[in-house]
Amino acid sequence: MDQIYLQGRLIDPLSDTPVEDGAVLIEGNKIVYAGPAKNCPDAEGAKRFSCEDGSILPGFIDVHAHLTGDEDAGSFANGGLFGDQLIGGVHQIGLLLDAGFTGIRDMSEAGLFLSRGVERGAIRGPRIVPGGKVLGITSGHVDMYPQMTKEYYNAHDHLSMLCDGPDDCVRAVREQFRMGAKFIKICATGGVSSPTDRVDDVQFSPEELRAIVGEAKRHHSYVCAHCTGYEGAYQALLAGVSCIEHGVMLTQREIDLMAETGAFLVSTLSVSLGVANIPGLPDWMHEKAVMCAEANKKTIAMARKAGIRIALGTDYSNSKNTPYLENGREFEAMTRAGMTPMEAVRAGTINAAAVMGMEDSIGSLTAGKLADIVIVDGNPLEDIFCLTHADHVKLVIKDGKIEKNTL
Repeated sequence: MDQIYLQGRLIDPLSDTPVEDGAVLIEGNKIVYAGPAKNCPDAEGAKRFSCEDGSILPGFIDVHAHLTGDEDAGSFANGGLFGDQLIGGVHQIGLLLDAGFTGIRDMSEAGLFLSRGVERGAIRGPRIVPGGKVLGITSGHVDMYPQMTKEYYNAHDHLSMLCDGPDDCVRAVREQFRMGAKFIKICATGGVSSPTDRVDDVQFSPEELRAIVGEAKRHHSYVCAHCTGYEGAYQALLAGVSCIEHGVMLTQREIDLMAETGAFLVSTLSVSLGVANIPGLPDWMHEKAVMCAEANKKTIAMARKAGIRIALGTDYSNSKNTPYLENGREFEAMTRAGMTPMEAVRAGTINAAAVMGMEDSIGSLTAGKLADIVIVDGNPLEDIFCLTHADHVKLVIKDGKIEKNTL
């Protein structure tokens, strides 16, 4: 069986202290050893890679991505054909791999198809856990084209689906699972980018929320919720939502309930802290963005104090402002919000693996786990910026296979 031997500084999220002279031995697609180099089993004949000034880490995981493919869809029909967007997505997920992201959780219809392509080995890309279309209410956060009828919108939009009333919500959930979704994402509050609502609008009634969560549980799955305002987040948590996305304006009440239920908080701080700086924003969006940036820092501080597990999400879609080669900017944004570099690393590895439902197989440098590993050109515990761009990522191994090597 083929072996790969990596030597250098090991940064494992299950330990507070790096191993300066460490080694990882891979056989096939599994890690068989990770620890001090002096204790590593014989690896004669293995492919060898060393990083004198770099660091060896588990592959990065982004649990809030949007694989829209828009930026590579081309100019034909204004880039609006889903087939063209899928082709764009095929290219884009390779960029994610180059940036060190060996796993992602996607919120779009494209992820349903791209995940199967990756699983079959037909497409080069990270592991994808797809959620299908994002569910929202008429006039809510994902209702971006109010000039369309609801029926036309649901038939033609590949990012989201509108549903109203418990029965309609159950239908929408079942349609996502029918297409291969592994979880369900909803919008429980308004948001910054939507024109017809406020960030603190409550979206979905308690009856609708219970219907969605109950249907997901019957499929042995779970629901995550976009939450900017606090009241919608509270209602979602009461209904049994397992994961709060963004959590921009949470109060201590929601934090306490998350701690009680074990719900995750998925950060999207790079976007949250940076949207207000994007030139040319409409006035209404700029005002929302400024308010949310400061509120999000407070949420992170409360979550850390309460011991809530924070997982890395970017909300990136490979737009000009959210390029996939720079998904690692989320690590740096976390430190701007008060997290330590090691906390940021944990968020983007073992905590994110838990959100993916794969904590037992990826997310740490542990013998027996799948070999998803990256080497970067610095020490992120001293300089977090070495995680922020694909240029800093020198080696990417996914499932024991070398996907990128610029060492």
